[in-house]
Amino acid sequence: MRSVRVRRAVVSLLALAALYGIASEIGRGRLPDRIWVSPHYVENVQLLPTWRSLYEEGAFLLESKILPDSIAVSTRRVTIGLVLGSIAGILLGLLTGGAKRVESLADPWVTFFRFTPALALLPLYVVWFGYGETSKVLLIATNVAVITLLGAHQGVRGVPRVYLEAAASLGAGGWLRFRRVVLPAAFPSIFASVRIAAGLAWVTIVVAELIDARMPSLGYLLALAGAYPRVPQMLIGIATVGALVFVFDLAALLLHARATRWMERAA
Repeated sequence: MRSVRVRRAVVSLLALAALYGIASEIGRGRLPDRIWVSPHYVENVQLLPTWRSLYEEGAFLLESKILPDSIAVSTRRVTIGLVLGSIAGILLGLLTGGAKRVESLADPWVTFFRFTPALALLPLYVVWFGYGETSKVLLIATNVAVITLLGAHQGVRGVPRVYLEAAASLGAGGWLRFRRVVLPAAFPSIFASVRIAAGLAWVTIVVAELIDARMPSLGYLLALAGAYPRVPQMLIGIATVGALVFVFDLAALLLHARATRWMERAA
């Protein structure tokens, strides 16, 4: 079943690549190469660059080490923010899920950050934490923490009461029930929230790296490509972020499979 999914994914990617190649060849010489970017026109813009143009741009970014260095810097920031945000969010979610008083105190703050876009928090974090790494990492961690908090909270609240009552009737104390019943039952919801948060972290990094924007970083690479504009560089940057999201998601799936081997044996 897994091999079938992999084959389908490969076929889909190849079909998309072929369609893009056809569209770019059709558009070459037909699409306008002069666009208005206030306050002037920009010449020689490739709105739909060919594969050859993408290859040349990619080769330049790799040879100049702009792309590898940007990947390394952005990945480090996302990883730190994801880990910090996940730890904080999961711990708070487990706490609010098990204690109604804590939930009532935390709910207004969770609602506030849940519906506040990262761009709105950007100037506040700059004032509070400065232009360094701290503000970037904490902006990512804040968005991640909200998602993982909700996942852990829903996971704890979704534990069937009959499980807890059965464990209590067998003499299990509060900590043992939490460790042996609540955590395993809540794990799927927690894991799902971490996967969503990982994707959100890569969305947030584009905003976070506008803080004291400078190379190397994928966020600034995209912003720079949009300012000139350089469509091949934009597409390579977007594809790179998408590939990194896929890698993070695949790593999360592998960790999940390793951590839940006991579930497979139990089945």
